[in-house]
Amino acid sequence: MARLLRFLGAVLGSTIALFAGLFTLIGLLAGGDAGLIAGVTNLFLQVTVTTVAVTILIGIFNLFGIHLRRVISRGRGWVYSLVLLLSALLVFFFRLINDNASSMILLETVQVSIESALAGLVLFALVYGAYRLMRNGVTLGGTLFTVVLLVVLVGSLPLPELTFLANVRAWFLAVPVSAGARGILLGIALATVVAGLRILIGQDRSYRE
Repeated sequence: MARLLRFLGAVLGSTIALFAGLFTLIGLLAGGDAGLIAGVTNLFLQVTVTTVAVTILIGIFNLFGIHLRRVISRGRGWVYSLVLLLSALLVFFFRLINDNASSMILLETVQVSIESALAGLVLFALVYGAYRLMRNGVTLGGTLFTVVLLVVLVGSLPLPELTFLANVRAWFLAVPVSAGARGILLGIALATVVAGLRILIGQDRSYRE
């Protein structure tokens, strides 16, 4: 009996996912000319957006609860939890009173500074990574990584004597880096399409078990 109920639940879940996905796909492809299907598609999209928003709110409240309990119990790292709670409350307060100037000050003085510091740490991480690669053995990949790293870092210096390296750095950013980024985005798009097709044909594991 339990196996039958599990099977029926899997069939029901797959059927709902299949029809919802097909309706949404047809409605998006047809646009406003689909009539009833377009209305159903808009309804599905609104339900999805609302569900995602509620999920984000639940996650935020859960995050607040975890850090609040850590502050109350004086657990490990409670100071960082206190800073997080105060920062979040300040941001919410400024948004509630519609004080964009204070929000921008908080953004520029705190978040931008932290992001700049983290970006600076990336330099040391890359240099240390190149050192580890070359220490373990001189290979073609390690040598290429080290040379590219040195060219990009040295080419970033604002010195007129390094114009050639600056041009090489610009070429690296415009051609190989751009190609790699587009390849990653293309891979994400293909993976999304494959995942959607698996859901549409009922082959996703979460609907079959």
